[in-house]
Amino acid sequence: MLLEDFFAYDSFRPGQRELALRVYQTCKDRRYLVAEAMSGLGKTAAVLCGTLLAAREENLHVLYACRTKREVTRVVEELSQLQTRRTLKAGYLFSKYDYCLLMRRSSRPVPPESFKWYCNFNVSNNLCSYFLNLSLLGEELTDAVKDTSSHIPIHSRLLERGERLHVCPYELGRLATIQADITVIPYQYLFEEGARSVLTRESSTSASRTILVIDEAHNLRDFLRNSTTFTITPELLGLAIAETKTFGLDRLTGSLQRLAGLVGKTLSETRAWYLQKRFFIEELREGHDETWLANLVFELTACTSAAWYSVAAGKKLPLHVLKVGNFLGNLLASRDSETVILAKSEDSILLVNVDPAKRFTSATKDFHSIVLLSATISPCNLFIKSIGIEESRAVVYRVEENLPITVRTVLDTGVTTRYRLRNQEMYRKIARKIITIATSVRGSIGVFVPSYSLLQSLIPELTAMASEIETMVERRGLSNQEASQLIDEFKSRGRSVLVGVQGGRFSEGEDFKGDLMDASVIVGLSLPPPSPALYAEYSYLKRSGPNDSYVTISLLPALRKAFQAAGRHLRNPGKRGMVFLLDSRFASRAVLELTPSWLTQDMVTGDYSDEELEKMTKEFFR
Repeated sequence: MLLEDFFAYDSFRPGQRELALRVYQTCKDRRYLVAEAMSGLGKTAAVLCGTLLAAREENLHVLYACRTKREVTRVVEELSQLQTRRTLKAGYLFSKYDYCLLMRRSSRPVPPESFKWYCNFNVSNNLCSYFLNLSLLGEELTDAVKDTSSHIPIHSRLLERGERLHVCPYELGRLATIQADITVIPYQYLFEEGARSVLTRESSTSASRTILVIDEAHNLRDFLRNSTTFTITPELLGLAIAETKTFGLDRLTGSLQRLAGLVGKTLSETRAWYLQKRFFIEELREGHDETWLANLVFELTACTSAAWYSVAAGKKLPLHVLKVGNFLGNLLASRDSETVILAKSEDSILLVNVDPAKRFTSATKDFHSIVLLSATISPCNLFIKSIGIEESRAVVYRVEENLPITVRTVLDTGVTTRYRLRNQEMYRKIARKIITIATSVRGSIGVFVPSYSLLQSLIPELTAMASEIETMVERRGLSNQEASQLIDEFKSRGRSVLVGVQGGRFSEGEDFKGDLMDASVIVGLSLPPPSPALYAEYSYLKRSGPNDSYVTISLLPALRKAFQAAGRHLRNPGKRGMVFLLDSRFASRAVLELTPSWLTQDMVTGDYSDEELEKMTKEFFR
């Protein structure tokens, strides 16, 4: 068989075939491939091509992990296209929460954090007819699973199929993955112990017979750190105590009040940010035996009596109790771990994993071969070290061909989002530059800022200066449906401004092809603010050997978010677009050395007036 047999389109773009071939060879050699290619190259189609050919020849399975559900959907779209050209079985999984038809029929909202309990409770008590019906359908279910893997449906179609058959869509999708040649998943299924078991529970395919692809791999260290950082605050404990009183859980109320007293005392009396886990646990457990804390964790996370009362009385589920139980469970499990530390800030106590690379190694060590893919993974040697890959097993490949696009980069040193220089005057200056750009292009622009707090400071200035410009804003906590509606609205407009957050929903994983967006405006660097978690990770890296911890933990993640956002509109051959970098820090030597060539090959730098920005922009699009 040939590479072309597993390619979803009639011909390869420049660089695609070479990438597919390198992926294929690396998988055959049972190695790690760290691959970097510019956004818009068509990396997904090329990587699918190489991995699927190697898997077919070696009788392997392919597991394709993505950071977000939107990125999963893009891979599913590529697989659907490929299935029109050849026979291929494919499946994908979101979280159970995204599939639940029982919850959609309920008038009572269920928070995602407590959905696992909600599902387990309804299934174990025979309250979910969608799950019960799985054992009754017989051949009809078999045919539905076969059709689901042979013609991979978009999520809404899978929900419709589940409703029509009156079966759980999650189980329908999961059964399809068992017979699939390739399964697409969010990161959580790969790195969370309980979720990962879903992939192997009924499948005969072990990790050693599986090729693993990790897309947007530049996010890995941040994802692994954030998903293993747990926080407890006096406010959370107060809400949890209120829940136990509502549900009549007097014993839990007393235990949580004891914990609240210890947390309050620690926050008010302890000056150091580093806390001794053993001392904290011993003080919490004072007067009780060794099993007391483990039993408390079980009661907090199970909450069976509270849950039954919640269903019967139509009350909210005990979400805050579950969060406290999760924190204590992880505290207890990490008691002897040197890489999970206990720290304090002004208003919270945190559990921080200072070496997320160990979690990556633990989750991936048994796979046949691994492909790590991104447009912003350089410098590769630092990336490889940051997630704990053995350098002897790693192959680094950069696609040298850039898309045949025309990009003008304008680096404006006249503004900054540096924390000590943030003020109303600076926000107005940034807003004027954004409005100048928006009124000088032919179509729409995307504006990507470092944080939601800065976004909230900037939006009033934008709307006050140019209320006639239609501005669409990414809000914190947007649901998938709300995000899709916002993007659809933006894409339907001829001229508007989309304002999002670097590293957010719209700056990665969302493509603005064709003439949907003329320019991207990157406002500032999303460097993490000082925090106990950051101090802890810095300290650990410095102890573990010579390295540039600031670059690894702070600068590189911020730059990768900025560069990902910068390329959102550069998705098609022949595209002409502009990128505006609005922060003087982009002009530093350290940053320029890490800036990709497609941004620097036609770059102008200066402290530009609004008139100069207008002139440059209009001349480019003339």
